[in-house]
Amino acid sequence: PSTTPPPPPPSAPLLNHMVGVVAPSPPERAFNATLTEVYLCGACGKIYRFPRSVALRHVIETRRGRCGEYSRLFFKTSEALGYVSRWVVDWEDHVWVEVGLPGKGWVHLDPCEAAVDEPLLYEGWGKKQTYILAFARDRSRPARGARFVVEDVTRRYTTDWEGALGRRKVSMEEMAGLLEGANGVLR
Repeated sequence: PSTTPPPPPPSAPLLNHMVGVVAPSPPERAFNATLTEVYLCGACGKIYRFPRSVALRHVIETRRGRCGEYSRLFFKTSEALGYVSRWVVDWEDHVWVEVGLPGKGWVHLDPCEAAVDEPLLYEGWGKKQTYILAFARDRSRPARGARFVVEDVTRRYTTDWEGALGRRKVSMEEMAGLLEGANGVLR
């Protein structure tokens, strides 16, 4: 008898498996890839590389990316259209954008999920938030010298604020000090 398991039924999805992360190759570095993810294709067994590029032109030309690439593109596009925007990073591995709208405040926009003002979306994914930080241009400085400011926005993205605080490695006071220090450097 064979010990090889039978192949999955045709209707079962063949998943890709991440092998790891490597340094970008010289051609990948040419379009500002910061790292390259390596995957094994579940359908054909081939290895393929997915360079994580910070070059917006590369994202536009290849039409390839994930939350990091698409949120950076959306952030820069919304700013170019004159919106006050900020890039939001969830330490649980996702990024999106918020746009400031008159009379509405900050509106959550996730270009990867086609989500508009659904800040609790990620809790539905089973994420256990700890740190969600928003990075925005410091509007108090002239445009040419504009730097960024960072703000903790975790509370907006969870119904379990106490749980998020309990999962953090630093106290509220330490976090406030870290943000103050980061903002001092960013300004």
